[in-house]
Amino acid sequence: MSGRLLALALSLAVISAAVGAGAAFLLRSSDDTPQVADDVTVVTTVRSAQPAQSQAQPTEVDQAFQDQPQPEPAVQAPAEDPAVQPEPAPAPQPAQTQAAQTELAEPPQGEEPDQPSDAVTEQHEQPAVTEPEQIEVARVSPEVVVQGGAFAVTLEGFNAHAAAATVAGRGWDLSSAAEGGWWGIIAVPRDADLGVTEVLVDLYGEGGVWLRTIAQSVMVLANTAPFEEVVLGGTGTPADPAAVAHDIAIRFTEHTAVSGPPRWRGAWILPVEGEVTGVFGAQRSYDGVVATGWHHGHDIAAQQGDPIVAPAHGTVVWTGELVLHGMGVIVDHGAGVYSGYWHMSLIAVRAGHEVAPGDWLGNIGTTGLSTGPHLHWEVIIQGVDVDPVQWLGEDRPPLAPGAAVSEESEDTLQ
Repeated sequence: MSGRLLALALSLAVISAAVGAGAAFLLRSSDDTPQVADDVTVVTTVRSAQPAQSQAQPTEVDQAFQDQPQPEPAVQAPAEDPAVQPEPAPAPQPAQTQAAQTELAEPPQGEEPDQPSDAVTEQHEQPAVTEPEQIEVARVSPEVVVQGGAFAVTLEGFNAHAAAATVAGRGWDLSSAAEGGWWGIIAVPRDADLGVTEVLVDLYGEGGVWLRTIAQSVMVLANTAPFEEVVLGGTGTPADPAAVAHDIAIRFTEHTAVSGPPRWRGAWILPVEGEVTGVFGAQRSYDGVVATGWHHGHDIAAQQGDPIVAPAHGTVVWTGELVLHGMGVIVDHGAGVYSGYWHMSLIAVRAGHEVAPGDWLGNIGTTGLSTGPHLHWEVIIQGVDVDPVQWLGEDRPPLAPGAAVSEESEDTLQ
């Protein structure tokens, strides 16, 4: 039995020696491979054993290895098995690239995670919200005017520093009415051409720079006032030409400026009750001699001393006596509109007085060139005389947009 055991032990020894010799032979076949330090062998073994996902996040050993400068091996390590090639591990990302990817992955500070980053927002910018364009409106009213009538021109939504109108070669000042708005009263002369008349409004910027021209039009109809014969009764002394020129200047030149916005707020009232003895625009003859012009006002005959009242709000700007029109009063109603009251026997106001509809201005008389007690009532717009009767009715020029409109008070002279 001992002999058998001894023989078995010897056989095992022989087999172990053979196996060791074979292993030694295999190791000798790779003698060309350079020796690598143990720590490098550990790192290499760990990295090659990690899956691809772990390569993107190195372990502490890998990080320590990366922090140290490593020499490049002279010869690449042999493949373990030519038939089965391991999947190459992805190269680690540079530090700044990884940081950039982290910034894109994280939401911007102060925003919810589901909101897009600034980079994405810049690619999909929302269109800017623009305010609606301001509507521009230009109109004249009334659109049909008789010779010696007046109309209003209104502009809304126009951005300009100043505006002026031109009709038949004559300029008219306009006033600012509201934001981007312009408004003004324009008179049609008694001798204006008939038919369609063009109204041009020029807009100017700061410094008087012309911006644009807005064109409108009105229809001008003929004034059908009758022919009137006036008997003065006697020759008398001819009037001094200088005094006549002064009479005309006071009414048509010295009181014509646009002093401010309109002060009236509705239809005007009659300055006095009585018989109409003369109408605006009528051609006349005096003691058989035909006048070259026309009658510039509206005549109302009444009793001597009857009161005359203001037809609308305004400011008294002149009182006195003229050679032809006698004693009188001029009231400024704003917007370049003035009214005159002539042949008075008594003046009850003075320059600077503010008047309202129905306020007492003076009394009926027959001063100046007159055939009897009556009122000669005039309305003059920026130096052009118009029919006062238009201001009593619905066909009067409308007020500026946004202006308060109310019925004028009745005669308060009681």
